Amino acid sequence: MRGIAVLAVVIAHYFGEVEHGIVAFTFGWPGVTMFFVLSGFLIGSIILEHKTSPNFFRVFYMRRALRILPVYFLTISATLGFIHLYGPAGWIDEPFPALSYFTFTQNFGGSLGMIWLRPTWTLAVEEQFYLLTPLLVFLLPARLLLPSIVGGIVACYLASVLLGWDGFNMRGAGPLLYSSPVLLIGVFSAYIVRQRIKLPEIVRLIIPLASTSVVVAVAVFAPRSALYAVWPFMAALFAYCILLIVQGRRSPMFLRSRVLVAFGTISYCLYLIHQPINGVMHGLMFGGTADIATAPQFLVTCAAFVVSISVAAASWFALEKPLLQFGRQKSYLDKDSTSH
Repeated sequence: MRGIAVLAVVIAHYFGEVEHGIVAFTFGWPGVTMFFVLSGFLIGSIILEHKTSPNFFRVFYMRRALRILPVYFLTISATLGFIHLYGPAGWIDEPFPALSYFTFTQNFGGSLGMIWLRPTWTLAVEEQFYLLTPLLVFLLPARLLLPSIVGGIVACYLASVLLGWDGFNMRGAGPLLYSSPVLLIGVFSAYIVRQRIKLPEIVRLIIPLASTSVVVAVAVFAPRSALYAVWPFMAALFAYCILLIVQGRRSPMFLRSRVLVAFGTISYCLYLIHQPINGVMHGLMFGGTADIATAPQFLVTCAAFVVSISVAAASWFALEKPLLQFGRQKSYLDKDSTSH
């Protein structure tokens, strides 16, 4: 599923969301939605399983830091360094202040930011979510956990709709607010799995039918700026698919594809570096922003895709995989193990 998500984002950015892009390829937002649901499910599963561990916070944040920070900081440093060294150019957007990227606060910038680093706003939202969620789950009594998750989904969604925030006019805490229902739906799915709750058959029918109907209706009849309003329904559809698979339904054959698994493995770095690589290659070769209007531009975009995959694969084997293995050496302790 991560492989599908990252391919949806990269293809949309390369071949859909450019000046002469193909409208049929503008499907990046479902990919972002899937990433958020998967992140919520992963983090929720970890928190619910290990929250009673005496070293929970130390191990949790250490592992998250090893997974996220090295590749992120390298990407930010290399991109901002290139902009600084190359100087002003018509094909380079003005980035946010460097400090905002290094402190994960670029989602407060009032816009999506420069195109090369635009995907990083989702990382900022996830980092803020990672900081808040473990604390809330840890402090809440067990009996209040489920009502709080469901209440959080509903409250954040209603607030984002009523206050009129959307993904194309980001202001203040708006991105975190309207992204929270999507992330919490992933956490809710983790809670269902952890508590071994079996969804009634009527719910199994309602979730995909209702969610699909809302998503299609908004996509056909509503303006694109209303996309934020349909996010939780799209997230519910993806979470439903995760639950079916985790609770024993055999996953479709295409989800077991080695190609998709490979893309899922390198998805994090690929998500971060694909825009800077495409932008730099087009800028240096044509002196303009990335586009596919001409055959040479299209070929350079395809070459950027290959280069991005190669860099992401190298990052996985040289940096990410060793760091993950190092992080797993530090295990969560059982509550009873500290009493001896």
